[in-house]
Order: sequence, then structure tokens, then C-alpha cells
Amino acid sequence: MRKFSTLVIKFRAFIIIAFTLLTAFMAYFLKDLKINPDITTYLPKSDSVVARFNYIGRNYSSSLMAIVIVEAEKDVFTKETLEHTSELTTSLKLVEGVDYVTSLTNVLDIKKTDDGFEISRLIEENNLPKSSEELKKIKEYTLGKKLYRGNLVSEDSKYTVIVCRVNQDVDKNSVARKIKESVLSKKFPEKYYFEGVPFQLMNIMDLVIKDLMLLTPLIVLLIAFTLFISFRTFRGILIPVLAVAMGVIWSMGLMSILHVELSPISDAIPVVLFSVGSAYGIHIYNRFKRVVRDKSLKKEQSASALREVGLAVLLAGLTTVMGFLSFVFNAYLNIIKEFGIFSALGVFFVLIISITFSPALLSYFPVEKTHFQPLKAGKFHFLERFLNKLSAFITFHPKKILISSLLLLLGMVAGIPLIKDKIDILNYFRPETDMRITASIMNKEFGGSLPIMVLVRGDIQNPLVLEKMKKIKIFLEQQPDIKNVSYVGDFIEEMNDCMGEGKKIPDSRDKVSNLMFLIEGDDMLRQMINNDKTEAVIQAYVRNVETKRYREIYSSLNKLIESLSTNEITFTQSGMPGIYSNFDDSLMNNLLQSLVLSLVLIFITMIFLLRSIKSAFVGIIPLLFTMVVIFGFMGYAGIALDICTILIASITVGAGIDYSIHFITEYKNHIIKGRSIKDAISNTILISGKSIVINIITVMLGFLVLIFANLLPLVNFGILVAITMCFSGIGAITILPAVITLFNLKLVNKNKIISN
Repeated sequence: MRKFSTLVIKFRAFIIIAFTLLTAFMAYFLKDLKINPDITTYLPKSDSVVARFNYIGRNYSSSLMAIVIVEAEKDVFTKETLEHTSELTTSLKLVEGVDYVTSLTNVLDIKKTDDGFEISRLIEENNLPKSSEELKKIKEYTLGKKLYRGNLVSEDSKYTVIVCRVNQDVDKNSVARKIKESVLSKKFPEKYYFEGVPFQLMNIMDLVIKDLMLLTPLIVLLIAFTLFISFRTFRGILIPVLAVAMGVIWSMGLMSILHVELSPISDAIPVVLFSVGSAYGIHIYNRFKRVVRDKSLKKEQSASALREVGLAVLLAGLTTVMGFLSFVFNAYLNIIKEFGIFSALGVFFVLIISITFSPALLSYFPVEKTHFQPLKAGKFHFLERFLNKLSAFITFHPKKILISSLLLLLGMVAGIPLIKDKIDILNYFRPETDMRITASIMNKEFGGSLPIMVLVRGDIQNPLVLEKMKKIKIFLEQQPDIKNVSYVGDFIEEMNDCMGEGKKIPDSRDKVSNLMFLIEGDDMLRQMINNDKTEAVIQAYVRNVETKRYREIYSSLNKLIESLSTNEITFTQSGMPGIYSNFDDSLMNNLLQSLVLSLVLIFITMIFLLRSIKSAFVGIIPLLFTMVVIFGFMGYAGIALDICTILIASITVGAGIDYSIHFITEYKNHIIKGRSIKDAISNTILISGKSIVINIITVMLGFLVLIFANLLPLVNFGILVAITMCFSGIGAITILPAVITLFNLKLVNKNKIISN
């Protein structure tokens, strides 16, 4: 570190110019950064459920439905509402990316006639009912058919839906936005709600942008305010904030250059970097403030200050990088990998800037004339007096500290089994948002909007195949959370009934083939069966439910279709229950893998950097304590595991270890200087403890900024990390010195003490 410190101060001008130019270069690419809110792309494309979901979406336009809910003042069966619905149906067909639109005014209808049956539209768009008698008649007819009641119109006829099937390979956000703009531009008197995955994705994207615009400046202001209160100097604010701001620009600029899109998780990277990375600048500035005291020796003392604190900052930064890198290895979800990679890179950039650019810049500042006196004499020193009393208590009563910690630990262990998981997109939104209100209407009146599909391959015109498909349909209809089940057999049975042979699947292939021929080419049929009749899709909607229920649906349907599959016919399922189930599995796997990996990586790193297994083991104790506390808290507080909160474990390990590293490094310096364990503990708590306390407050405030986020997973993430950092810091200045004192651990080779 001695040579490195000297080189940094020697080439300080070059470092400042080079880093400034590089920051300007990376900032140029920020304008091209894009956002990807599509949850189906978070799973790898090789995932069989996702691959099937995309296949069905491309070939049948069944996987992505943008649903416009129309709320009439009293009844949708009025002349005006039907005219408006018809006009919207026509205009939405013209939206680029919409494959097909279904509504009351264009849905296929099969009616019995004296001569057999007639295939037409439920309501002809060119012949809309006008008189009260006509309206009453069509209302009774529509509500009398199960095919429409609860599917296209609510049972009380106050709501109807216009279903737009969106092509899988288009920009779903753009299509959803065009649909919404097209509907609202009409300014019809009915109320309109927008439901379905495309609208949810559009809203997530809007909220990600809002969060970025709100949270990033807010955290900068909060950290600046905290630093002002702590240091009361311009440079005390500038150095930590500037280093992190540059690191954020480098990290986000690199994402843009590599065409990596922002997700609801990586949306939090600026907040994470400001909260975690500001500590490096705080420690650097605090050390310069103590060491650089003589104007004539400024360069030498600057190098000395960097040398004294540089190693601890480097160790803290590298372990944090390791924590984030644990997301990369074996991570099943793409967004977790990307978050891990660019958070690790961001921390690494901030670290490099903090130990090169920041000292170089500080070395140009005038020597501060006096030590910081934040309040009138005798008042600040509340913190120092507190730390003095704390060190005295710990050195004389280490057992009390450890017993209290153990009791807290046991209480928190009991809360861990209470942790739940939530992966439904709807849980991203606050209860008062339009998306939650709309989903509530959809669930209540129409039985949900999340697609579930069964892909059938075989001879679809074979009655035996249709009978098996009917078994699946009946099974889905029996599920209380599934509605609107449809497949090609519905039309076959309807026509067969009209032919006088009963509402059932015909008993011969020829009869089925003849009936299918009558409706061949209809847009609706093309959403259910392919042209050569070798493949078909059974479709249904699922309401928003708990993760456990998605898994039950997925599992029970899988058992049924496995029992029905043969060599001649295969059934496979896809849809949101399957995607959510796989998503949930991958979350749990990622949590366990990243936790174990981060612990192993950081333990090895600490052994290598502290050159002592004992030091590494002692340093990790506060971390293990914090992890149990935070998971217990999640269980008691009802905070579920989701795409953001699963990151807690590795961030706890990666960032929380920093406090222990700073404490142990400072403690060992005092031991090497020949101080007793009690003196070394007292001095360490006074020197490193102060930086740790300031850093705890800064980091907590930083992460608590996320409570203003629009996406709920980020809110919970912010609260949990704030608590994590608090307990990690408290553990480092209480549990750690208590363990050292109780077991008389010097953590330094005796020869090193003597030689010094």
C-alpha cells in the first residue's frame, strides 16, 4: 500500500484528468439506456414453460392479452354503449401489434334455426340493436349463454370487456400504450380500465422511470445532508458523493454500451451504490482530516493518510464486490445475474475512484485548520462520550453483551419459518394504484386475466383427442381460481347440438371434420387450432392468487396432462402459473446458492486479505448474527421473498462485512503498536466506531429512500437493507469486541508485535 499511495499522490493531476474524461465518455451513453419490465424475459429462454409460452404467443396470440374493461353507468346493453364498444373494437384492430380483438360486437355465435344452425356474430357491427325491445332481447340471449356470461359481459351486465390479443414478438409496452391512448382519445362517457400483462408491463416501466427520477436525486440530497451534519465541510460532502456519482455513471453507462436493459431490480443500482459506496469516501476523507495537518508536508501526509486507510477500504470494497458476484454464479434468473454483475462493477468502480481519484483531489485542498467541531464544545462529543462508555461497558461486561445477543438471536430464529414468497406482478403495485383496482374488478367480474394454456399435439379431429381435451377443460373449470376456459370443442359441441345430436363431441372423425369445416377461417378459431388440425390450444384465465396456489394449479394440471398423454397425442402446459412456479423455484435456489457462495467467497477473501483464519472467523460472527435477525424480522413483519428481497442475504454478507473489516484492521494496528487488548478495543471503538456510526446512519438513510419507491419490492428491499446495515454496524462495535475481549484474541502474530 506504501508504493501505491505514493504513486497516487505523485500522478494526482493525471488521475483527476483521466477519470474526469472517462466519466464524461460514459455519461454520453446514459441517454440510450432502456428498460425491460417483461417478467417472461427474466427467465432463461431455454426454460421449457417460457419457450412454450413464447411459441403459443407467436402462433396463436393467446399468451398476451390486453383487456379493456368497459364500465357502463347502469347497463352495457344500451344503444350508446354498444355503439362505443363496436367503434373501439374496430379501431383497436388497427393498432399495430394487435392480432385480434374480441368483444360483444364481433364474437362468433352459433344459433339454432329451423333448418339446423346459423353461424354469425353475436351482434353484427353493421346492425347494432337500437330499440329497447331489441336491446332487451340481445341482453337476455347473451346472459343466457355460458360462453359469454362472465367471459365477455359481467353477470350484472354493468361491465363488458374488449380483449386484444397482442403479438408475442412486438414491443408490448408500445402496443399497450397505443391501445390505452386509442381508447381514451374517444372520450366516451363510460369508464375504462386497462388490465392484462401488457398493461402491467407498461405500468412497471413507467414506475421504474419515476423511481429513477425521484430516488436518485433524493438519495444524493439525503447523503449530502448526513455528511454535512457529520463533517460540516464542503469537501466532507463532495468527496464521498462525487466518487459514488462517478461510479454510478460508469456502471450505468457500461450497461447502455453493452445493451443491457434496466429491470425493476437494477432500477435500485444507483441507490445501492450511493448507500454502500459512500462509506469508502467517508473513511478516506476522515483519515485525511486526521493525518494531513501540515501545509509544507501535505503531499507526504496525503500519501500517509491513504496508506493508513487504503487497505481497510480496499478489503471492504472487495468483499462487497464478492457479495454481489455471488448473484452471478449459478443464478437462474437473468435479472439477478445482471444486477449482480453491474452492482459488483459499480462497487468496484466506486472503490477504484475512492482510493485514487478522491485522495488525488483531496491532496489539492488546503489543510483544514482545526479539527471538526460540529457543535459547541462539549455537545458533539456526545458520540465520543457514548463510544467511550460503550467501550468501557464492553471491555468490563463482554458476557452480558453476548448473552443479550444470543437471546435476540433465538427470538429471531423463530420468525424465519414465517417467511412467505410472492412473485405475482400485481404485488409490485401499491393497493391504491389503478392496476390493483382494475385487477380487483377483473378478478371479481370476469375471473382474472392471467393466461394458462395447454398445448395439444396430435390429430385434433379425432373424437378421442377431443374427449381428452374436454377432460382438461372440465378439470380447469372445477378450479375456483380459473375462469373462461375455452377450446375448439366448445364450437364443435354447439354445432353438433344444433344438428340435433346433442351437446357433445361427435362420435366419428368425419363428423368432427365436417363441423370444423363450417367455421374454418374464422379469426377466433385461428386462436385455438392450426391450419392442418395437428395442434390446438386450450385457454383459460387465472385470477391473482398466492404463490402457493399457482404452484398447486401448475402441479395438479401437470399430473392430469401426463396421465392423458400418449405416443399419438401430447399435452403440455404453459402460462403464468407455470412461469410463476418456475420463477418461485429459481428465487429460492438463487437465495440459497448466493447465500452459501457469498459466505464462502468472503470467508476465503478475508483469510487471504487478513492473513488469518481466526481473524476471518471472528469477523464473520456479526454477519451471521445480522442474517438471522433480518430473516427473522422478515417472518414477523410479513415481508415476503420476491425479486428484490432475495438479494438481502448476499448484500448483508457483502456490505455488512465492511464494518468488521474496518474494526479488525484498526484493532490489529493498535495491537501491533503494543497496546493491551482493552486499550486496543477502546481506541478502535473511538476511531473506527465513529466512522462506522456515521456510515450506518448514511447507509440507512440511503436505503430508506426506497420507501418512496413506487414499486413495492423496492420499498421492502430498502427497509430490509437499512435494518441489515444497522445490525451489521452495531454487531461490529459490540459483539465483535465482546468476543475479542472475552476470549483474549489479539489476532496478530506475536513476532509481529515484538518486531514492531
